[in-house]
Amino acid sequence: IFGNDNNGTSLVSTPGTTSADGLAPRIIASFKATENTRLNAQVSKGFRLGGINDPLNVPLCTPQDLVTFGGRDTWKDEELWNYEVGAKSNVMSGRGVFNVAAFFMDISDLQATVTAGSCSSRVVFNVPDARSQGLELEFAAQPTHFFDFAISASYADSELRSDLTTTDAQGNVSIVSGIQRGNRLPTVPEFQGAAAGTFRWEGKGGWAGYFSGVYQHVGSRFTQIGDQAAGFGTVNLLALPNTIGGPLTSNTFTFDPELPAYDTVNLRLGYLNEKYEITAFVNNVTDERALLALDQERGTLARVGYLPNPPRTFGVTARVKFEAKTPSPPAPLPARPGL
Repeated sequence: IFGNDNNGTSLVSTPGTTSADGLAPRIIASFKATENTRLNAQVSKGFRLGGINDPLNVPLCTPQDLVTFGGRDTWKDEELWNYEVGAKSNVMSGRGVFNVAAFFMDISDLQATVTAGSCSSRVVFNVPDARSQGLELEFAAQPTHFFDFAISASYADSELRSDLTTTDAQGNVSIVSGIQRGNRLPTVPEFQGAAAGTFRWEGKGGWAGYFSGVYQHVGSRFTQIGDQAAGFGTVNLLALPNTIGGPLTSNTFTFDPELPAYDTVNLRLGYLNEKYEITAFVNNVTDERALLALDQERGTLARVGYLPNPPRTFGVTARVKFEAKTPSPPAPLPARPGL
């Protein structure tokens, strides 16, 4: 429910419905190339159900934003076809595995969440065409009974393949919210990687210890497609009166809408037996300040901020395993006479 009339004096609700039906086929083929290697391929179709947009807060909209973002009460289903080939291999005499996969996704009517400019609303637009393609690698091994490790990496090249435009009163055509051919899909980093390892040792009296570490790398990315729009990282502080307190020392405020890459390390040291486990942990060992998302309101005129990751955190956990005793079966009923 929003103040949805032209002067903001009444509350207007906007009911609506959405429905969809269809098939989501999946075809998988597998071939055993050698005793230790299997080749795989698959073709599959997926979809995301369409929905109903929130009504715009009309009294806040500029005339052009009302034209650009108005009249879009619903959004359509998103569909994609996924094509994938890969191989899975046993290595190191069965003590390790190596997996590789390449994929291509053809996306129709991509559901893109955009900020509706000055209207203080978020709406979903359908982008006619988009695609994502990439490569995934994974290697895991246990060289000894006391040590195992795993390494993984991925590369994704994802982009829009169509534009959405709007025309102003003077006939000028412009891109809507960064929805332009060649711009990246939101939240998808080009590169990601991770590595993990665990050491174990035997103690006395049924106790055992372990030490594990996890490293993660996440590449740069954008929170929304609109964050890639030309000039998005520059805010005109004088655009709306009384929006920001004064006196102002600058007419503009700038920020980088692209979230930078980051690296984190987590460590755990534990001691356990069949019933008890005590663990000391340190998360985000290097106290990395990662920016996870960009938060904004009214097209950055009301608020701009970043959602950070948790800082370095350490602590101790303890666990006790309780096992219920299995009840004895009930005694059989005495037989009735004559049976």
